[in-house]
Amino acid sequence: MKKILAALFVIGLLVVLGCVNIPSKFEAHITIDIRQHIEQQASSTLDFIEGKTDKLPALESAPGKGSSLLHEIREQLSPMRTAYAAEKLKDSSPLYTEIAQRLRDRNDKIKAIKGKGYAGETNRGYLELRDAEKLVDAEERNETQRLIAAENKDRKALYGEIARINKDQNVSVATVEQICAMDRLRRAKAGEIFQLPSAGADFDAFKAAAGKSLGEECKPDAWVTIK
Repeated sequence: MKKILAALFVIGLLVVLGCVNIPSKFEAHITIDIRQHIEQQASSTLDFIEGKTDKLPALESAPGKGSSLLHEIREQLSPMRTAYAAEKLKDSSPLYTEIAQRLRDRNDKIKAIKGKGYAGETNRGYLELRDAEKLVDAEERNETQRLIAAENKDRKALYGEIARINKDQNVSVATVEQICAMDRLRRAKAGEIFQLPSAGADFDAFKAAAGKSLGEECKPDAWVTIK
């Protein structure tokens, strides 16, 4: 009992003094550390989808500010250990695993239609039908549209699940979409069609790293064929 009271006193004191920064759910922007956490999750997930690895990463929520200290305090409060373990188990997502596997199973077909120029990657992380005039065969057109629709449905569900796991750190679906779109752009192959990021830090980073090869085509939101 004394240990519990002492620990609660420490928590209260640290919060009052500002030593433990508990992120507010009303913060407008995520921190750099949290963004990096989502970027790592996105990259590892895409590695699995593309067959670069057979191991799907564990989907865990991004740590908040002061999380390490709070973890140590929780460890000292034995009656709370079970509850803390249950909290961590919430990070496990069978739905995420199912969606990622479907995307992996469909990946070769997606690569094929992208390689033919039938589909391009938007800057929100989804596929869009492009150069539809090439699809003169009605059956092939319908199959391509069904494939794109199924892919986008699973991508949206995947982004939503990643955002849900990280909701306590103010991670929105839109943020996950943007991060995944940038990761796909970094992996782009010559001949594939992409929509460049909107004006801002992501566009500036792309332009500095690979935009020179596109010349005057390298503009925010522009559709380009990667060279």
